[in-house]
Amino acid sequence: MRADRPEGNDRPNMKRRTLFRGVSGGVGVLMAVQAKTALGSVLCQSPSAMFSGNTSHQPGTGTTCSGGVSPGFWKQPQKFSYWTGATPPTFNVPVSECLSGMQNLTTANETNHGTLLSTLFTGAPSGVGMWDVLAFPTDYANGQLLRTLTAAWLNANYPWPGGTYPLAPSEVQSMWTQLQASGFYCPTSMTCAPNTGWTSSQVISYIQGMYDLNAATINGPNLCKKN
Repeated sequence: MRADRPEGNDRPNMKRRTLFRGVSGGVGVLMAVQAKTALGSVLCQSPSAMFSGNTSHQPGTGTTCSGGVSPGFWKQPQKFSYWTGATPPTFNVPVSECLSGMQNLTTANETNHGTLLSTLFTGAPSGVGMWDVLAFPTDYANGQLLRTLTAAWLNANYPWPGGTYPLAPSEVQSMWTQLQASGFYCPTSMTCAPNTGWTSSQVISYIQGMYDLNAATINGPNLCKKN
């Protein structure tokens, strides 16, 4: 089992913008967060707003939404207390403060996997915990997609003070179900033509593009396997 990479590698370039081709009419949709307001807030969009080409923030809320944080946040042992609606793993080794990474803390050190992926995403690898794919996505089939969706699910369950996350937990699960069934995702509130919608790569780009938008920074020491 390989050692984990530092969290910094999980943080996307927030200047990046991705151009999606339209899902039904061939119209290009710019997948980008909205410009910052005078107060420094950023408006992010729900998938249905993105699909329709709506340039406003999440419809129906009237508030700025939170884009959540990356898998690199959720995989760290010192952030387990922020997991909401799911159980993190337990380990057979102590953890202590360190400079970066997890210092060879691996799935072999788990005494309990915590909440399993298969309880959230039907058809996901059996016996694999949420933390397992957050920390070691390349070890599993569809690992990068599952890692991104797992972070999105945790973001969707956490009560962000910066605003409502633009995805409900059920919508995150629908992304997985639809992508596994047809290779495309269409928001559950919409109807898309057959074989149209977002691919796995586009779903990942959408979720990653919002990381850290209006998400309160939760500081703390980096914890890793105690040597």
